[in-house]
Amino acid sequence: MAGDRRPTVAALIPVWNGAAYLAEAIESVVAERVDEVVVVDDGSTDDSGAIAERFGPPVRCLRQANRGVAAARNAALRASRSDLVAFLDADDVWPRGRLERLLCALDEHPGCGIAQGRLRRMVRSARTGDWEFVDESWRAPNVSTALIRREVFATVGPFDENARGGGDDVDWLLRVREAGVAEVGVDAITLYYRRHDTNMTNDVATDQSRLLRVLARSIARRRAVSAPTPGSPTDGGEGT
Repeated sequence: MAGDRRPTVAALIPVWNGAAYLAEAIESVVAERVDEVVVVDDGSTDDSGAIAERFGPPVRCLRQANRGVAAARNAALRASRSDLVAFLDADDVWPRGRLERLLCALDEHPGCGIAQGRLRRMVRSARTGDWEFVDESWRAPNVSTALIRREVFATVGPFDENARGGGDDVDWLLRVREAGVAEVGVDAITLYYRRHDTNMTNDVATDQSRLLRVLARSIARRRAVSAPTPGSPTDGGEGT
């Protein structure tokens, strides 16, 4: 990395009843030598909080009543102090070398607020019980593939906590583009996305409906920004 020092990095992990997967998620970010890991237990009724607390520094665990993944991400963001922010859902993992690739991309493109890589999906084999890849990697609107400069949140704002059913990360990434934040793509896998029986996105109809609502809000925001101001020369009136 160029400059006098390596920027500090926080890994933020929201979890709700993710005890079956959480330890592997935390291990994957600790292996990347991040400076802080903030796990927010969003009202779990299983051992998620206890699993996170067993790790010790640099892992911290915060607990809150169940308010949804967006609220958990926002709570983790407020609790962190690092220069750069990365997210991970409790049932996914980071591949090795992920952080360095994204750090290098931001270092080489200082005008960019976000470096974003690719994800690859995995499922558990019914025969062996091991995780197996199900397709090639692809670029997806998933905040967990990215490394983000903290100041981007000052420009774009936090995640929308009204999106309790999901879609808050897609909504936030759309707002990033609406705000004109520069991004750099990295041709490397930066997230292993693990599919299983309890994924929020298993209900395809609900997931598609959620995405359509997010896109509709984005279109409405763009139209509001581009609409002429009453009395301006472009609003059809006489102007001044």
